[in-house]
Amino acid sequence: MQLGRASLTAICSSLFLVGGSVGSLLAQSMQEGKLTGTVFSEDKLALPGATVEISSPALITATRTTTSSAKGSYVFLNLPPGRYKLTASMTGFKTVSRDSIDVGAGAVATLDLTLPVGAFQETIVISGGSIVDTKTSSIETRFDSDLVEKLPTSRDAFYDLALTAPGMSEGSGAPTGATEFQSPTAYSGATNENVFLINGVDATNPRAGSFGSLVNVNYDTVEEVRVVALGSRAEYGSFSGAAIDVLTKSGSNDFHGSAAFYSKLGSIKNNQPTPGADLGAPFLFVGEGEQLAGDLKKDWEGSATVGGPIVKDKLWFFGAADYLRSASLPPRWPLQSESWGRYGDAKLSAAPFKNHNAWVAYHYENNDGNGWSWGSQPGWDTTMTYGSKQKNNTVSAQWQWFAGPKTTLSAKSLGFWTKDKPYLPADHPDHPGYINWWKWTDAYGSYGINGAFPYVEGYQSSRQTTQADLSHYAEGFLGAHDIKFGVQYTKGRSNSQGGYFQNYVNFLYPYRWTQSVQYMQSWYGDTGLLFYNQKDTINPSLTVRTGDSLGGFFDDQWNPTRRLTVNLGLRFDHMTTKYGAGKVYDFPSSPDAINGPVLRDRASTKNIFDFKTWAPRVGLSYQLTGDGKTVARASFGRYYMPLTAEFLRRFGPDMPLVSRTFQIYQVGPWSAVDTNGDGEIDSIETREAARKIHGLSPISEEQQTVDYSWTLNVADDVKDQHTDQFTVNLEREIAHNFSVSASYIYKHTTDIYANIPINRETGQDWEYERVPFTTSAGKQVMLYSVVLKDYDGNGVVDDDDITWIHDHNTSRVQNMPSLDGGTPKRDYHGVQLVFRKRFSNGWQALASALYSKSTGIGRRSFRQDFNVEGPMFYDDLWMGNLNYATNNLEGPLPFTPKWEIKVSGSYRVPGIDADLGARLRFHTGRPMWRLESYPVRTQFGDPAGAAINPGGSPQIVAVDPNKPDYLPNLTLLDLHAEKPFKLGGRKALHLIVDGFNIFNSNTATDMNIYSEGYGKIDNIPQGRKFRAGVRFQF
Repeated sequence: MQLGRASLTAICSSLFLVGGSVGSLLAQSMQEGKLTGTVFSEDKLALPGATVEISSPALITATRTTTSSAKGSYVFLNLPPGRYKLTASMTGFKTVSRDSIDVGAGAVATLDLTLPVGAFQETIVISGGSIVDTKTSSIETRFDSDLVEKLPTSRDAFYDLALTAPGMSEGSGAPTGATEFQSPTAYSGATNENVFLINGVDATNPRAGSFGSLVNVNYDTVEEVRVVALGSRAEYGSFSGAAIDVLTKSGSNDFHGSAAFYSKLGSIKNNQPTPGADLGAPFLFVGEGEQLAGDLKKDWEGSATVGGPIVKDKLWFFGAADYLRSASLPPRWPLQSESWGRYGDAKLSAAPFKNHNAWVAYHYENNDGNGWSWGSQPGWDTTMTYGSKQKNNTVSAQWQWFAGPKTTLSAKSLGFWTKDKPYLPADHPDHPGYINWWKWTDAYGSYGINGAFPYVEGYQSSRQTTQADLSHYAEGFLGAHDIKFGVQYTKGRSNSQGGYFQNYVNFLYPYRWTQSVQYMQSWYGDTGLLFYNQKDTINPSLTVRTGDSLGGFFDDQWNPTRRLTVNLGLRFDHMTTKYGAGKVYDFPSSPDAINGPVLRDRASTKNIFDFKTWAPRVGLSYQLTGDGKTVARASFGRYYMPLTAEFLRRFGPDMPLVSRTFQIYQVGPWSAVDTNGDGEIDSIETREAARKIHGLSPISEEQQTVDYSWTLNVADDVKDQHTDQFTVNLEREIAHNFSVSASYIYKHTTDIYANIPINRETGQDWEYERVPFTTSAGKQVMLYSVVLKDYDGNGVVDDDDITWIHDHNTSRVQNMPSLDGGTPKRDYHGVQLVFRKRFSNGWQALASALYSKSTGIGRRSFRQDFNVEGPMFYDDLWMGNLNYATNNLEGPLPFTPKWEIKVSGSYRVPGIDADLGARLRFHTGRPMWRLESYPVRTQFGDPAGAAINPGGSPQIVAVDPNKPDYLPNLTLLDLHAEKPFKLGGRKALHLIVDGFNIFNSNTATDMNIYSEGYGKIDNIPQGRKFRAGVRFQF
């Protein structure tokens, strides 16, 4: 039927009213697919007026019906993912049915039907549809329920499963299950360029996408997972990496469910490298006494799901519960790290009125974990541990009105609320420990000893989204148009709890700079080792960091001819971040009372970042053959980096004042400190002497008040960092349900963020001169050095002016300026081959090979253990000084391997009806660059060839950035075996065994990058382990 002007006006008005009260989601989930095609007669003439019906268990109304248009076309919009049957009938023609048609979220299934002349009652049945989507110009990976169930994974629907997809590699150097960076590197992109969605909920941690999702998923509730990284439509919002989109199950007209138990089987196989073993690269070594392999003491999970009709064809329900328990011994840590996870899910789906569908879902979590610390032994004591309880509530709902067979109006309300409650163990010491982050420490870089863990670090995070959109299919103006436009609003909060469990912290460092006992005695007259302790006392506080976004999008899937599809899209986003009104709390009487009575509110700020962005998308898809089995695609789009709260420092404005006490302690005599009698105080002797501080009286004290208040300084003309992306793709269905595709991928990133040092008094950049420096590797570079002037105005240029520079340095966020004659940028080129086999004839597969070549600026000169971007992360400035960019404007991008090969899938063994699954992941080692310190002039000394830095770390890439060292190639094989025993009807008992890291690989995944200790292995994969499971399904 055709909508009249009044109807269209009403729809548009409704959308406008809904949109006027809402605003944006960083990325919207496309939860539904589309089925379209044309009905022909045997002589290839279009048949208008044919009745076309679809049916599927996924449809709450069981069936939908439409009539072919004057051009013989039909379309079914907003179909939930599932398997469909399509039937076309018309008087004077035989009825034709096509079953087993897979429709995925965001996908278009195109099926033309030819009706032979004959009796209406005669039916011709054809099976299946093409695996090739002839309409889309996106390149994505879809894991349907068949594949999700048979792959050996950690039962993580986000990070671990995403690593199975082409182009996705690790986001940090730590083992997958042992890092807080639960976000992949997507075709060279940073981890905080990704977004995570669940049933339309943007579940990305508002702090940053690097930390993955804040909503956990019961793996047994997963219906489908999509990884969208190339050529996405405008409906997907502001992300420049990958969107990992999880859809969960719903009820149906039949009762169904499961009860399952999974547990580790035996112990982890030790994969600690043995002395003299080949480590895969000549520069790698295992530190003396280094323990790289951990152990898993407990790892089990119990899960249950149930769904079915309350009223058939009218009201469905689905519910699930999940309990997870684990305990592990991390490397170099004798205390178990324990965790408990408790998830609950409930979902109602309804067809409350004719042409209306709705659903509402609720997710609950009650999690706990302890035994965590910020270091490892021998540097850190096991008393320096903490735990955290976390609760999460997630609510999502959707209402759809099918205003006509070709028009759908949708409205959603989505949100989650998460709250951490950090705590100390019951047997914690009654005083904070003593921390030394850097001075005279061993190869592990720090120690924390003789007391309780001091820091309170927790988050109260939330995200609420409202959105509305209109879909309409129209014909007649230059072809057919599938138009969708909508508005979206997101309100995100990452509120940081700060303070100290026992109200203060101890930072304890050796007082002198020399480690020679003789010099300390002769120069200073010391009779023992002196320490200075910085004791900071501060009220607990809450820093509110906001990230809000108002956006709109327009997508038109336009078919000017039967074979050509033009995908046009445009997206607008208004993204802001700022500090909201925080809180200052009274001092707690005990660690359990942290964040107690509120003393006062903290001041808020105006918007710190305020971006208005326009993102065009255009794509082409052309059917090279008339059977629709060969498609050529091309796409171009601009993708902006998501704004995250981590860009704002966790302190914020209007902080409570710090009462700082400088205390000097002496530990002696020398014979009790220099225990090996060699006349030098080494790192071990320093640490053991520091253990004696508690209980001593300081020999002197000095107090001052410090204000930690801080607000990010952002240039007025700063632009959001963005990536322009271009892809070309050719896909061919070479057999039924089996396709091969080849792609070329190009990504160009500019407007890169940096925190540039500036003169706080003038607000201007420092004036620089260049100082030559030759690294130990023979690389000649020109260092940036602040020109020394009479800054303090005393008429003399001297070391006091260097002190003035340091005291008056601040930073400003801006897009990186031209450095050494070039504009900082990143370029990525990829050539990818993908094989897809949909489950049929007892097997399914996903295989890919990717070659990558990249170059550009990266965080090589700062940190190489995790992959992030932005002006600030972990309170670390990028860049602390301009030399972070020296010898760093080109070279392969970090965390981007040259080659990646992945093969996954399953095979059903005939006769025994058992499924064998496998997941093989291979990639060449990632590049690593040795860092080296350069001489710096300070008020305390002027070494030859020294540079004057305004701040930051004095380190640069020591080698040719285009010729890094590479970690060894990594190969991981996981296996799955499953045997069902049928119990009658739909009931079955499944016995499952999974094996992980079958080769027991101990390939280095991270290493020390500093000149001292370069090549010392820091991380290896978890050793071979097995998991057993039993699942009852009905």
